[in-house]
Amino acid sequence: MSVEHKDTHSHDSSHSHEEEHGHGDIEPVVVKMQSLNQELAEEMKKSGVDCEALTPGSHPLESGPYYSDMFALSPRLVTNKGVIKLRGRNIDFVHVLQRS
Repeated sequence: MSVEHKDTHSHDSSHSHEEEHGHGDIEPVVVKMQSLNQELAEEMKKSGVDCEALTPGSHPLESGPYYSDMFALSPRLVTNKGVIKLRGRNIDFVHVLQRS
């Protein structure tokens, strides 16, 4: 989840600050809901990686089992958090999982 702060002050001298907002100095806060793969894709873009967050459950990669019983330290239960599609790299997709 991302939180953005938007300044909506009107600098009109005919209205006081409290009349505009009714709560003193409290500014409105805009909450933008994002899935984990969308947040990770945004961070990757900031690092110069050309990528796109796909809608969770939209890729066939997500339909298979997410775990393996062959490795002792591998978690039995994991949660799918989505897929990120990479462009211009040797890796096509990043499957984001959460261990339970």
